[in-house]
Amino acid sequence: MKSFFPMERLELVALLFLVLFSIVSFLPVFRTVELFGMAAFGWLMAALMLVSPAATLFIFVRGQKKR
Repeated sequence: MKSFFPMERLELVALLFLVLFSIVSFLPVFRTVELFGMAAFGWLMAALMLVSPAATLFIFVRGQKKR
């Protein structure tokens, strides 16, 4: 019996993108850089909170339409 279900290629790409984006966002260099009066870390965290659910939802909905 398999413990995991097969993952579609687009879902794997999205997962890798989100993991890499998270790693880059937490690099210490972005804590000192400022954009529009706010640390780049804050902008990256906001983007991560908005982009990750939206992108994941889009990919899952698109995958459901194919089936």
